[in-house]
This record gives sequence, C-alpha cells and structure tokens, in this order.
Amino acid sequence: MQKSKFMDAWSVSKSDFPHDGSAQEKLAFCVRYAILAPSPFNTQPWFFEIKGDTLTVYADRRYCLPVSDPDDRGLIIAASAALYNLRLAIRNFGYEEITEYLPNTERESILARVKIGKKSEVSVTPESHKRFEALTSFEFDHSAFSDKAVSQEDVQALKDAVVQERAWLYICDRDCKPEIMNMIAEADQTQTMNKNFRREFASWTDWRRKLGGDGLPQYAKSFSKSMNTFTPSEVRRFKGGEGDVATDDEFTNGVPLLAILGSVTGGMVERILTGQALMRLCLTAASRGLSVSTLNQVCEIPELRLRLHDEINQQGRAHVILRIGHSNGKPELNIRRPLSSVLIVDDQPYHDDMFASEGGKKQKMSSKRSFFNKFSKVFLAKKAS
Repeated sequence: MQKSKFMDAWSVSKSDFPHDGSAQEKLAFCVRYAILAPSPFNTQPWFFEIKGDTLTVYADRRYCLPVSDPDDRGLIIAASAALYNLRLAIRNFGYEEITEYLPNTERESILARVKIGKKSEVSVTPESHKRFEALTSFEFDHSAFSDKAVSQEDVQALKDAVVQERAWLYICDRDCKPEIMNMIAEADQTQTMNKNFRREFASWTDWRRKLGGDGLPQYAKSFSKSMNTFTPSEVRRFKGGEGDVATDDEFTNGVPLLAILGSVTGGMVERILTGQALMRLCLTAASRGLSVSTLNQVCEIPELRLRLHDEINQQGRAHVILRIGHSNGKPELNIRRPLSSVLIVDDQPYHDDMFASEGGKKQKMSSKRSFFNKFSKVFLAKKAS
C-alpha cells in the first residue's frame, strides 16, 4: 500500500537542521516538530507566521469543535502543546529561545511570539534530550494496556514534568478512581446521545479527511451509521481485551493510572501553560516506556466538570483527564496537514524551496562576482603587458 503524503511530517530528521541557515530557516524547521503535537479529533488547531526573526503562534479557530469544546479550551491547550514542541526543538538544537505569551491583547488568537536566540552555552539535560527523541513517535494510544502498574518513580517523574510548566497533576487513588470512571462513562453516554455531537464526530472521522491531512478517517463510518450509532467509540474510549471498544466492565480495569491535569486558575495564560504541561507529560511518559490517551468527556460537559472539581477537591481548574499505562505496541500515528498549509514566511505560504532558492541566488551572485574578478585580473594582466 502506498504511503500517504500526509504521513511525511513524521519523517522529519534532526540531521537536516540548517545550522548555517538564517533565523527564519531555523524557525521554519522547528515548526516541523511543533505540528506533531496531538489534538482532539486530530483537528490540528494551530497556525504559524514568521516575520523577520520572530515566529508567531496562533490558535486557529477555523478548526474548532463547537459541540465538545464550545469555549475553545481544548483548542488552546492543543495549540499550546505545539508551542511546547517548538520550544523543545529550538533548545535541543542548541539555541536559546525567547518566548512572550499573549503579546497582543487585541488579537486573542495569538498565543505567543518566539525568537531563536544565540547558541546556548548550557547543554540540554538528558531528560530534555529523551523527550525530544520521543517527539517523532508520540501519539495518543487507544490500544489496550497491560495490567502492569505504573511505578511510583514514573508517577513522580510525571508530576515533576507538569510542575515545571506551572500546572498540577492529580493522581486518582483506588478510592476515587471508580467514581471518576463512572463519571466518564456517564459523560460518554451523554455526548453519544447528543445528535449535534454525533454530527461533529461524523465530520471529523469522515473518510475524505485523509485527502486534506487532518481528522481521524481511520474511524470512518457512513454518515447515516454515525448518526444512528449510540454506543461508545474506540477513539473516545480505548480497545478492550478482544480488540473491540472497551465495555463498561473493562473500562476501569483498562486504566492502570488515571490522572487529571489542571491549572491553579482558569485564565488564558493558564490554558497555554496547561497545554505545554500536557505535552511535556506525554513526552516524559513516552521516554519512560509509558503510553497515554485522553478520557476527557467529563471536562467537556460543564455540569460534570463541576462535579469533578468537588470530587478531587483541587484548587483551580481541571482541564484534561488522562489514561496512562504500558502498551503492548506502538501508537498509531495520525496524518498531518503539510507545512505549507500551517506556516507563512514574510506573508508567503511556506514551500520546501523557499530558503533553498535564496541560497541559490546567493550562490549565483557569488559565481558572477568570481567570474568578474577573474575577467578583471586577465584584462589587467594583458593591459600591463
């Protein structure tokens, strides 16, 4: 079977980084890592603009989910996860990065502006390097997890990763886990019974999504079947022991570790920090042999989200519910839109020859100068003789 061109994003190689290129070229290359971030329904709600030596990161509301994410909380978190990947790439290529959050309050879709600084005199930590290495193979994993427990050492590493990004991680113990799982099942059923949610789901799992590089076309059904199916889906839950969607009986047992990611307050900056904390947690987990998927239905229904806050008694806002454990295989990588559709450089859509052509012009000018210099030497030599 021929490989889809929309899988090319996963083939990015650090050996191709343009160490001798301009700041624009370096930033454009690092965007290749940014777009590998996961997102709800693989909507990829981000956009990047390079002007001069500055890269602006946008939350792209063209890819919103009005039913399951009406206030764009998940959209902001996903775009901020992409921002984390961008910053991680810059640092791992040996440069300082200067990031300013919400630089323009009149344009609320602008999440951050990033500049690539001078060569860093401080080496990246081994942990940062491992996260960077895990980036090109991470995706949310909806397969069945093994019964192996997540070690306390791993749990602490995940907590530390989140705290470094100024967020918090609540680990559900054996007492609260059944109640939270019941709430997730309730939320799952509530959403599935909602006609508008089923239509949204059908839209983002339509088979034609594979022609544009987004969504989850591998879960495609006919429109009528999607609109008349009231049972949970694999992408909203996970696979059970028989390879089908986990049943209610398998639901709790299929979650070795249930964690809730949140922020101390609920403002825009906190959502940006939560998105970066989510990505850092995911890459930390992957670097330690763990897999992650979301069970975020509760956070998508306001009434149940309030109940969740009462249940866990944490200060601030819960944003993402995570299932963490050991998978028996590798996660299925999702398609990505091409760089040309998510990046503009000096008001022009990005294309692969953009910087190569500039290099070619420089080389041509250099060749012309070299020829002129040789011609001048010959002419002067003849004149002297």
